[in-house]
Amino acid sequence: MRDSISVKGAREHNLKNIDLELPRNKLIVVTGLSGSGKSTLAFDTIYAEGQRRYVESLSAYARQFLGLMDKPDVDSIDGLSPAISIEQKSTSKNPRSTVGTVTEIYDYLRLLFARIGTHHCPKCGSSIHPQSPENITRLIMQEKDRTLMFLAPVIRGMKGTHEQVFEDLKKEGYTKIRVDQKIYETETVKEEVKLVRYEKHWIEVLIDTVTICEEEHSRIAEAVEGALKTGKGTMIIINAEDALASKKKELESFEGATTFSTFGACPNHPEIMFESLEPRMFSFNSPWGACPTCHGLGEITEVTADKIIPDENLSIMDGALTVYGKMDLSWRVQQLAAVGKKHGFDVFTPLKEFTEKQRQVLLYGDQEPIKGNWSNGANMSMKEGWEGIIPQTMRLYRQTESNWRKEDIEKFMTARPCNSCHGKRLQPMVLSVQIQDQSIIDVTDLSIEKACDFFQNLPQKLGEKEMVIAKQVLKEINSRLGFLVNVGLGYLSLSRAAKTLSGGEAQRIRLATQIGSNLVGVLYILDEPSIGLHQRDNTKLINTLHRLRDLGNTLVVVEHDEETMRSADHLVDMGPGAGVHGGFIVAEGTPGEVMQNKHSLTGKYLAGELKIDVPKKRRASIGSIDVKGMTENNLKNLSVQLPLGVLCGITGVSGSGKSTLMNLTVIPQLRKMFGEQVDKIGKHQSIQIPQVIRNVIVIDQDPIGRTPRSNPATYTKLFDEIRKIFAATKEAKTRGYKEGRFSFNVKGGRCENCQGDGVIRIEMNFLPDVYVQCSECKGKRYNKETLAVHYKGKNIAEVLDMTVEEALKFFENTPNIARRLKTLDDVGLGYIKLGQSSTTLSGGESQRIKITRELSKNKQGHVVYMLDEPTTGLHFDDTKRLIRVLNRLVDNGNTVYIIEHNLDVIKSCDYILDLGPEGGGAGGKIIAEGTPETVAKTPGSYTGQFLEKILNQQNADLL
Repeated sequence: MRDSISVKGAREHNLKNIDLELPRNKLIVVTGLSGSGKSTLAFDTIYAEGQRRYVESLSAYARQFLGLMDKPDVDSIDGLSPAISIEQKSTSKNPRSTVGTVTEIYDYLRLLFARIGTHHCPKCGSSIHPQSPENITRLIMQEKDRTLMFLAPVIRGMKGTHEQVFEDLKKEGYTKIRVDQKIYETETVKEEVKLVRYEKHWIEVLIDTVTICEEEHSRIAEAVEGALKTGKGTMIIINAEDALASKKKELESFEGATTFSTFGACPNHPEIMFESLEPRMFSFNSPWGACPTCHGLGEITEVTADKIIPDENLSIMDGALTVYGKMDLSWRVQQLAAVGKKHGFDVFTPLKEFTEKQRQVLLYGDQEPIKGNWSNGANMSMKEGWEGIIPQTMRLYRQTESNWRKEDIEKFMTARPCNSCHGKRLQPMVLSVQIQDQSIIDVTDLSIEKACDFFQNLPQKLGEKEMVIAKQVLKEINSRLGFLVNVGLGYLSLSRAAKTLSGGEAQRIRLATQIGSNLVGVLYILDEPSIGLHQRDNTKLINTLHRLRDLGNTLVVVEHDEETMRSADHLVDMGPGAGVHGGFIVAEGTPGEVMQNKHSLTGKYLAGELKIDVPKKRRASIGSIDVKGMTENNLKNLSVQLPLGVLCGITGVSGSGKSTLMNLTVIPQLRKMFGEQVDKIGKHQSIQIPQVIRNVIVIDQDPIGRTPRSNPATYTKLFDEIRKIFAATKEAKTRGYKEGRFSFNVKGGRCENCQGDGVIRIEMNFLPDVYVQCSECKGKRYNKETLAVHYKGKNIAEVLDMTVEEALKFFENTPNIARRLKTLDDVGLGYIKLGQSSTTLSGGESQRIKITRELSKNKQGHVVYMLDEPTTGLHFDDTKRLIRVLNRLVDNGNTVYIIEHNLDVIKSCDYILDLGPEGGGAGGKIIAEGTPETVAKTPGSYTGQFLEKILNQQNADLL
């Protein structure tokens, strides 16, 4: 076998025909500037070729379901192993998916609880133990001289007429049955009893009537076995005299009856039926175990009053009911006016003046008939009363088949915990199965660290028989939990919804799962696994990567974290610039060899030749947002003062409550204040927001557009100005062309053959879709007439094909355009093309384009900006540029809050709020606050410990 992976002539995207030899069974880190070609090399070339070869080895029938990957633009790749990619974008959005299900730990828990779990009565909590037929016979024999009836239940609390059941029992030879606690002959029961279809009924077969004595032992044993067989493991005994004398009792009271079951029975509640435990009963994705009310989701989504009426100062006519919008004299208003007339309100009265009863009628309806007149004089008659806005909206949501209509109504809906299972997803009978007083949901609600302790201590508390059954399952559970702790995820719980995980968390979960699989000889390709991880936990992650390598695997990791780079066996530095200026291998070798390479930008930062300087002066706060009594998630009645007019860092170990503080509490409250719809605001006592704040803007790393038509020029509004210039040319005026003529999104100037896409998609049966250049416009998106219009010798298609650097020179005398282009260049995006599809931009590039849009706005100040880990995908040099543009935002009179683990960003902040001390339940407190220098000196702060080292190092360099 080759001892290296050999890549020859790689030209995908911006790669410049590069050749590369990567050692096998080593930890290889690929680094470089954002946009230099790292992901193109790792994912779009090496991984894509490995995946393509695997899929090509399958039959044509199998390939039609998988969708083949395109062959990357590379001459050859030799020595390639089976490739597995672990990317950040693989978080499941399925509401049923949890950390437990993704890691498959929940599957092992289901098996464990099904095999050694103990039934408890869901009503009184009594422990239920299985009974054998011999044991049941022995208990019955103690009832000396009593005449007992042995009954086998066949129908328990089920609706229906059950006529077929009577017929079947008669054919099977049974002579007597008990229906709703009354005895009948099977021959005549159909004539004597007419069951109501929509009521619950109980039907038992009379197996035998015996007087208890030693002489009848064998007959009693036979009756017990017969009753258990017919009743599928459950039987009932009652006193014969009571049964014959009594009238029909309350059906669910079961007075005088004793229930026996091979699965066990509760002496206090014999009506509750226990079944044999199966793993599927513990699945909230299966009807066997899922709560019937919420179907295993743990929450119910419904229309709520606060979403329908956000502003009670308005009247119905002014648009107080947002689900209807602003009203005119339509039929809807006339209907509401008729309801109001009956209940004493009108459509012009502000809703805050409604009585509680009037408000309830408006929202939830009233069944009393309502009469009135329509505006045309016709009679209005609501015989069944007024339905109510909330029931009406929920009905429309259930009835509509339009996705657009559903999405529109969902804006007025809020998720709340299910009233039946209280968010636990499972049926009460399943939740009553316990191991050491813990149900399966109680265990998944523990943090992974606490779950580790629970399962490691469990063997000492189990009996010998239970331990034999559970040994192998416990081994699997403990090893998987251990892997999750080792990648720094001990603060998560197994019940945490997968959709709430960050990209880094999801990636580390997949990494832990791969270690658990113990595969050998695999090529793993990872995309920045350190994202979202505090410096304290970095060593755990690096040790995990080393362990995966030591199993006999090759790891290619795209990464910017300094510690990970220094721990690599082989370092590849891409560059020297980004975009068209990148695509070369600047340096490769051990970290030490890269540091000695004078051409490597990464090497200079690692060697300390280049660095991000600590600010000479910290800005002072000009006010604060005061929040008191925050208790959402793990926040411990937290009260903070968030400074205004500064660059403020929110730091702390993973899971300490940073996102809960900002993204779930403070920012939603600010957005609501500025009229935005928010799903939920974290629990808090009070929040005081100074009136000086004008707006709040969240700058995330989501794509700037969802379609290939979106590009940097359209997002930053540059394209509007460019189209104005072309429309103002002499040629355009002569032809009567307006600005719309130069848009590729509307008919007129675009090429209609490709509808302005520049390419045409050709669907292939079991091969991937092929995109071919449009034969009409040759990929230029516009028709010949539009392309005939030139400005300074260039047509509109040629301008869109320019890089930002080229466009800056081209439009240097057009201030509106030059200003925006200069901002794009300042944030390090000079290499991207104006018309580059937004779907090809990285998360870091998308975020910087959004910052550019904000910087190019008028400088009025007093805007709050929120960024969550903006250094994702950024090199040291990119981070330096990011800090520079964030400082520009603050210098313009704004406030920037930034959740971050990157020490270069943290040391550049004016003020820091450090949460901790740990993640999960042990977090949620303020450990340190103040300038970076203050936090560095605070004992107990993990951030402070690392900050102190970096600040001391910089001070030493200055000396």
